[in-house]
Amino acid sequence: AYDIGCACAKTVGSSSIEARIRALNLQFMVSTFHGHVHNCLCQLDWHPMYIQSAGNTEGEACKHVFSASNELA
Repeated sequence: AYDIGCACAKTVGSSSIEARIRALNLQFMVSTFHGHVHNCLCQLDWHPMYIQSAGNTEGEACKHVFSASNELA
């Protein structure tokens, strides 16, 4: 269920937007929490700890923003 990086990369790789994704140098990843659910080879491709340009992120920023906004409701 948490293979969004794997699944999206395969879908994009066979779609009409593949060239645009490559030109923009976009890369999919999974969050650090969910990344450990993947097998070892999958982690090497999709876990932020192994993606050089990911920086120091856990990949859950949007979830934190939405969670904090619940207090406003």
